[in-house]
Amino acid sequence: MSYFKLVTSFKPNYCPSEIYKWRSTRTGLQIVLIEQERPIVEGYFSVATEIEDDSGCPHTLEHLIFMGSKKYPYKGLLDTLGNRAFSNTNAWTATDSTVYTLSTAGWEGFRLLLPVYLDHLINPTLTDSACYTEVYHVDGEGNEKGVVFSEMQGVENEAETIATFRSKKIMYPEKSGYASETGGLMGALRVLTADRIRDFYRALYRPDNLCLIIVGTVDKDELLETVGKFDEELPAFPEKANKRPFVDSPPTPRLPKTVIDTVEFPDKDESSGHVLLSFLGPPNLDFLTNTALHCLLMYLTDSDVSLLRRKIVEIENPLSTELEIYTDDFIETGLNIWLHNVPTEQLLNVETKVFEILREHVEKSEFDLQQMRDVIERERLQYVLQAERYSSTLANLAIEDFLYGKLNGESLEEAKHLSEFETISKYGVQQWENLIQKWLLNDPHVAVLAKPSAALAKKLRTDANHRLKSRREELGKEGLEKLAKRLKLAQDENEKKIPDESLSTFPAPNPAKVNFIKPVTAKAGIALNGSDPKSEIQDILDKDSAKELPLYVHFEHVKSSFISISLLLSSAVVPQDLLPYLFILLGNFYATPIVLDDGTILDYEQVVKELKKDTIANNYYIGFDGEFEEMVSFELQVVPDKYGKAIEWFKRLIWNSKFDAQRLQIVIEKALMGLSESKRSGSYIVSSAAKRLLLTTRSARRSLDELEMESLLGQLSKDVKVDPKPLIAKLEQLRSILFKPENIRIVISADVKQLEKPVSNWNIFLTGASARPTDTSLVPVSRSYLNQNQEGAQLGGKVYLLPVPSTESSYATLLTNGPTDFKHPDIPALAVAAAYLEAVEGPFWRGIRGNGLAYGASVVRFIEGGNTGFRVYRAADAPIAIQKAKEIVESYASGAADFEPLLIDGAISIIVSAIAEADNNYYAAASRKFLQEVLKELGENANQKFLTSVRKVTADDMRHALKEFLLPIFNVKRGHVFIACNPVKIASMKEVFEKDGYEVIVDPFDALKKRIDDGELNGTEQGSDEEEGSDFDEDTDYDDAEDEDEDSEAEEMDS
Repeated sequence: MSYFKLVTSFKPNYCPSEIYKWRSTRTGLQIVLIEQERPIVEGYFSVATEIEDDSGCPHTLEHLIFMGSKKYPYKGLLDTLGNRAFSNTNAWTATDSTVYTLSTAGWEGFRLLLPVYLDHLINPTLTDSACYTEVYHVDGEGNEKGVVFSEMQGVENEAETIATFRSKKIMYPEKSGYASETGGLMGALRVLTADRIRDFYRALYRPDNLCLIIVGTVDKDELLETVGKFDEELPAFPEKANKRPFVDSPPTPRLPKTVIDTVEFPDKDESSGHVLLSFLGPPNLDFLTNTALHCLLMYLTDSDVSLLRRKIVEIENPLSTELEIYTDDFIETGLNIWLHNVPTEQLLNVETKVFEILREHVEKSEFDLQQMRDVIERERLQYVLQAERYSSTLANLAIEDFLYGKLNGESLEEAKHLSEFETISKYGVQQWENLIQKWLLNDPHVAVLAKPSAALAKKLRTDANHRLKSRREELGKEGLEKLAKRLKLAQDENEKKIPDESLSTFPAPNPAKVNFIKPVTAKAGIALNGSDPKSEIQDILDKDSAKELPLYVHFEHVKSSFISISLLLSSAVVPQDLLPYLFILLGNFYATPIVLDDGTILDYEQVVKELKKDTIANNYYIGFDGEFEEMVSFELQVVPDKYGKAIEWFKRLIWNSKFDAQRLQIVIEKALMGLSESKRSGSYIVSSAAKRLLLTTRSARRSLDELEMESLLGQLSKDVKVDPKPLIAKLEQLRSILFKPENIRIVISADVKQLEKPVSNWNIFLTGASARPTDTSLVPVSRSYLNQNQEGAQLGGKVYLLPVPSTESSYATLLTNGPTDFKHPDIPALAVAAAYLEAVEGPFWRGIRGNGLAYGASVVRFIEGGNTGFRVYRAADAPIAIQKAKEIVESYASGAADFEPLLIDGAISIIVSAIAEADNNYYAAASRKFLQEVLKELGENANQKFLTSVRKVTADDMRHALKEFLLPIFNVKRGHVFIACNPVKIASMKEVFEKDGYEVIVDPFDALKKRIDDGELNGTEQGSDEEEGSDFDEDTDYDDAEDEDEDSEAEEMDS
């Protein structure tokens, strides 16, 4: 008998989905199913987590849940099973909830894992030993460790964390859950007890406070049967109803007056800070007002001609480099405006300036109603696009409804339509001015001015040294030995081997049941390259003169309501002296005046407005789909009836644009002001150092690096004010070379059947004055490894220590020279070996993360650039983490540790899951297909070929790959080490690596100018002829976003 009663079901009228909601009449457990056609089934299991302090209990449980359950009392069993079942788990802790995720290629594996996952959520073990290792402990040398502690150590002293925390403390009452730091402050984590965590768990982790949200292609009957069996084992509703977190709590009183507060964050660069403006908005369930306010904030900030950006950012001496808006979707919506990289002396003035601009806009009746309506339509289309592409779009709606919505499903049913957009599109000027007055001008707000402080950075270093010294003195030798023994006992308790029978009883799913998205390729013009492909889609192109077009146009036909058009260009054609100016051309591309064919001049504001009106998104990228970063790409996304308009926009932006001195100066000034923020990111500093030290100036990857550009930008900032003509002349020259038709690859993702004149429309593009092709041969694809300097081509023996005062954690990348041929026969074995090492609860996870040495560790496989490597993310102790990784790799390479057959199967399953994850929507599948089959020259059916190869990999193949590609990473003579860390750690790290035989260079860029002058780093210029080949692997570059902890397939596998 099932106790689940259907609360509501409906089909949204804007995306191909069907939504169902059930609630157990016995326990209150909720299920929301969002049926969508995808290869991945994704689960979001949400628990409302209201807490009145900064202890971090919600965050600690996010980690402890994975340490075992009553039925499955083994750390890592859930994730090890997930590795076998094409699945991965993750979790996040927000202010008001913790959400646990399960992502599986296909329903079969999801169904097998669901009851195991639910047992971990409802019946976790929460042992003392797990709390000790995962939350906080002191090791035998007196160092502070713990996975949660290490994570928070990496973010607690960041400017954004400090400012946001202070804003919440002012906006909400002291005992409000919204005022708490749910991640846990380091001081609170040091004293948090296991009993306190267990008390919080018992209060909040109950069936009526849990909602299972599942997105994908699912068998409804099997879902209800699986969860129904679990529901029958749970305790029924208590006689007295439980308090509903946040909903049954006292309401938040509105501020009696505006509060302006200043906070400091540690940084030796005191040139710029940040301003955070926060407002308490309408109730969460007031969908109409919330939609209106979201669109209003976009009207104020979303483009170069938006009110606040135009008057604060897009000016000769910018007061900020970037405006960002976001909402806190609490029981009352929080509205937030971030102003980034504000000159420190202007922090207070900028806060005042924002409200002066808003007040003047209202008082002078300057509200642009047409621009507002364009914003509304663009936001509506972008939401539809997000709902089509990403499972999280509707899942987040369901999470929010679970936290604050009505239990009868009425509020969830608001997802049926997007009628709010239609309603507010009919608002008049007075209604919009009233919204500005009510929610932004007349209501008290919180302003936090985040100010950089070199003194604070020094104080934190001194305090850290003092704490360590005092701790060691207080504990003494005997106390430290006791702590070492306690840690060892806890680790031994946690790491009990999972019995093979516990794993083998769960059958591996059939990969044939995974419904991969399969775009259909068609080609026109140069892309045909003498071939004569046959398909229904190709016939459509052929009827529209596909063979006559003197351009390279590649189509991926998919079922989508939107079109993506990308232009991909090689930097190899650009003379070396012009490469640095590519940075400015990119920044100026979408916001510059245009001279139309009839001589009419559109100023940059008109260009931005019209472009926003005709497109859903416009972007530029260094590389394509995250790879091949010696190339650049430009993208426009539109609806089908704007296809011809998008092509016309590309023609205008490339050949009709006019370089304007004032616009160029703004681009340069914004880039200069943004440098201080880049210098505060440990992972960015490591990435930048590797590029600048290992590549020649012939490399676009190096030339486009912000820190590489610093000196030139500073000089151009002065020069352009005196005489902009030399800069404009260089940009004109660069444009004429870069945009030659033989250097343009056009990639289109669309439902080709919806396109009018899919090929012949491109004749518009060729009407530019310099556009007619002179050569129909295509410029080869650029490769990073061809631009290595002498040091980059012969890695080994050096450690670069890079001081970053703003971080408490360390970020390390180790590199060695690796394969450059995408067809290298050992690539499948290397992929499986990397997946084995990196698997959740695999060797790296247990040895590094499990011992509190770092938050994440992964293998770098950068075939495009000719490197393999190892990365440590948010390390508490980088040298020990590196040493541990070395021991692990050596043990498996030598045969001292055996590759377990079940775990090899799990590694292969991880790769299957990663492919499905990467191709989880039509747009992503189309981009990946072009990347793999064309840029890497794999040919057709790349995924299937690669999966066939990895299934043939043996343990011996994996050992060979480790010896050949991973052991050299840790060999002093064959590997380089780059570490960004707090300056307080420099001396001890230098001592460690020098003992190992490395040459240690501290802060190398102080001495870099001399090395450049001597020609040491430039190397010899490499030709454009290249060795061509391909590889399936999604090669992991070493310059990923700071918040990503990547596995072997560049997918986040963290929990």
